[in-house]
Amino acid sequence: MKCAICRHGTTREGTTTVTFERDGMTLVVKEVPARICTNCGEDYVDEKVAHEIMEMAGRMVKSGALVDVRRYVPGPAVPC
Repeated sequence: MKCAICRHGTTREGTTTVTFERDGMTLVVKEVPARICTNCGEDYVDEKVAHEIMEMAGRMVKSGALVDVRRYVPGPAVPC
């Protein structure tokens, strides 16, 4: 895939760290599978993975947590 940001690099499989902030809560998810641009480093997270992270963040807001750091685990989302 051609990078949408720099338009020069192509993407390769890799992992990234996603930081998500919502309603005063910060969720950091490490080792998230993504496609990374070989030129500028921009990362692209799959729609399914992004949805899982957003669901996790929603549960974190409801739990009252302010900060959480997790390693990404694929599959059904585990309750926070």
